[in-house]
Amino acid sequence: MAKRPPLKLFDADEIKRSIAPLAQRLPSNRASGRDGALPPEPTTPDEYVETIDRLWEEAQKSFLAIGRYLDEAQKKLSAEQFAQVIERLRFGKVVRSQIMTAYRAVAAGLLPPGVEAAGYSVVYHAATLSDTERAQAVAEGVIRPDMRRTEIVAFKRRIRTNAAQRDDDRRTMLKAEKQRLLARVADIDRELSALA
Repeated sequence: MAKRPPLKLFDADEIKRSIAPLAQRLPSNRASGRDGALPPEPTTPDEYVETIDRLWEEAQKSFLAIGRYLDEAQKKLSAEQFAQVIERLRFGKVVRSQIMTAYRAVAAGLLPPGVEAAGYSVVYHAATLSDTERAQAVAEGVIRPDMRRTEIVAFKRRIRTNAAQRDDDRRTMLKAEKQRLLARVADIDRELSALA
């Protein structure tokens, strides 16, 4: 029987160097930077803001994919199957409805490109504007990629309050006109009675 050669002993650093290329290909170690390097850990307030904002933007953009799959599921699956899908999701009816409304508005081109960066709830509020309101919001610079929910809600409140005030003013004017016309009809009836 042939004698086996003795096993070569490796130290820990040599093992790390040997498996490092393979370890970098694992999903948990995939690089998020374009140059292949892992981003450095933030240490300053500015770096934390930059990192958090970048991650937030990535998360907000992902709602389009979620909305697309929800929309496809609703169209392709039976009502019963779709109900089973939505029962198992981690978010509720309100969030699902807002994501789908926002996705459909973006997909239909109702909103300018890039607005998805604002997030699904902001895009949802922009999507619920009428065509006229939406055009006004775009013209005023309210609808834009960096819009905030407070801005779109304030815009909505302002234009709808103005519209409601105009409606109230018109209603008051029409009621006054109706009273004037009813009074005139009463005068005509009296004149006709006097002629009879």
